[in-house]
Amino acid sequence: MKKLTQTFLFLFLALQFPAQAQKVIELNKSRLDVGKRRFNIVQVVDARYDTTRLGIARLGLGNRKEPIILSGSLEPVLYQYFTSKIPAESGLPDVLLRVSRLGLWEEINVGGFEGARVAVDFEFFLRKGEQYASLGDRKFRFTEGLGTNVTKYHDDNLRAALQSAVDYLQDSVDWKKTDALPADMTLEQISQRITPRILTEGQLTAGAYKNFTDFRNNNPRLPIDYEMDGDKRILLIEGKKGKFRKVKPDDRLWGFCDGKDMYINQFGTFYKLEKLPGNLFQFNGVDYDKKLSNMAIGQASFGLIGALIASEMTKANHYIVDWETGSFLQKE
Repeated sequence: MKKLTQTFLFLFLALQFPAQAQKVIELNKSRLDVGKRRFNIVQVVDARYDTTRLGIARLGLGNRKEPIILSGSLEPVLYQYFTSKIPAESGLPDVLLRVSRLGLWEEINVGGFEGARVAVDFEFFLRKGEQYASLGDRKFRFTEGLGTNVTKYHDDNLRAALQSAVDYLQDSVDWKKTDALPADMTLEQISQRITPRILTEGQLTAGAYKNFTDFRNNNPRLPIDYEMDGDKRILLIEGKKGKFRKVKPDDRLWGFCDGKDMYINQFGTFYKLEKLPGNLFQFNGVDYDKKLSNMAIGQASFGLIGALIASEMTKANHYIVDWETGSFLQKE
């Protein structure tokens, strides 16, 4: 048993270090399907609150979380991508595309299977001289793949999001009526960075966050209550007919707020979020996604004993929450 444990420990530690430190997306390899052209995309504005990365991927057999980045800054990379796939044509309306949110990340379920996710918010503006008119917005949410290695799908997910922007302009804008749209926005106004409401509103709202968007918007959608188990406070959420019940794993809550403090959910364990300088949030706890992944690796290699050893070897750390995805990176 001791020899088995030592062997597994060696294998387990070896898997914790990926072959690369980050996932880099090259957009020039992607295609873009466009029908009869109705517009030009002449400018891209990155209004995301956090522009340091696109999201978080799991790299290596150890599934260590690392940043996802583009091959360059978002604005020039997307602009070059659009102009290479749909070169500007004279006589067509000029459109500015604003990216107010863009996140790529991976989630893992209780069975150890991963899904590659994307969440993007686009806004479109028609250029009229020095001013701009709003053409509406497009929110794109998608999950690709369900397996043990879905990192390869992030490229496809980003391409699908950009395709959705083009599809919106092609199919959802009535170009015959755009002359009547008021040009009441300036480039300076459009370029202002989008700050999450959780940072700007003075009063935190109590309740449970169904997803990370609820947290960003300071808008928990589920009423909460508590019951005491000794000195432990057990979270309850409102269920059917207004009755409160304990949280279940398939509720998939992102976290909750008690009106004073905020907590992030890790498979039923809630860790308190601590605000750091620079408007960052951290928590000290266990990355249960990694724990489940480690258990799956341990079980595949050494059966139930390996799964148990891997579970115990997944230690608590300090993690920083990513503003675009709700996932998190280990604090350096």
